[in-house]
Amino acid sequence: MDNIIFEKIWQDDSLIELKISANSEFVSAYQSCYIQDKKLEEIAETICNFVENYNEACYLEFGKKEGNYTPAFLMCMLPADISGHVKIEVDIEIADNDTRLHRCCFYVKSELGLIERLGMALKKLIKDPDGCEVSLH
Repeated sequence: MDNIIFEKIWQDDSLIELKISANSEFVSAYQSCYIQDKKLEEIAETICNFVENYNEACYLEFGKKEGNYTPAFLMCMLPADISGHVKIEVDIEIADNDTRLHRCCFYVKSELGLIERLGMALKKLIKDPDGCEVSLH
């Protein structure tokens, strides 16, 4: 089943390590990334706002895709169809080399209500203890 799962590995003051797993009919991939709690809160709010303005794509970055940084996770929620179904393009960095060359991009299917629930759950994840996870489905 299509899904995106965010697991809080640890938090040190305002820095959070997340393990992000994404699954579709064709692909399963995961990565770890590091994000400031304020940035995660902004992303969560942006996800919730997408539900109000679902006719425009919404691009989100967890980390930086280029440069000398830790791995980055990207997702783009495409406009919803008339039934409220949404395709989310995920872009997962595969951390198997030092030059950040390998990425895995694919679609995860979802719907507006589940996306809104994910945004609200990500806000709570900031305060949740290590080991907690939230998912799209």
